Amino acid sequence: MVACSNESEEFKGKIDIKGNIVEVDSPGNSILVEDKQLGLTWVALHENDDIKDYEEGQEVAVWVDGGIDTFSPAFTQALNIEIINPKQ
Repeated sequence: MVACSNESEEFKGKIDIKGNIVEVDSPGNSILVEDKQLGLTWVALHENDDIKDYEEGQEVAVWVDGGIDTFSPAFTQALNIEIINPKQ
C-alpha cells in the first residue's frame, strides 16, 4: 500500500519548489512562492492552470518545466502545481 501513495510522486519526479504563495499576479498569470531553501520565486502557471485557483497563504508544491532563472526574485515556468494546504 505504501507504494501506491508514492506512485504519483515518482511519476512526477522530485518537487522543485515547496512553499507558501506570498503574491498572486493575475495579469502576469504567475504566483510568487517563498521556499525556505530557495527564497522567493515567481512561478508562471502552466497553460492549463487557472490563476483564480491560487490565493496568498496557500502552500504549494511546484514541478518546473526546465530550470529556474536566478534573478532576484527567481523565475520559472511551472510544469505542475499542487495545492498542499488551502489558505489558513
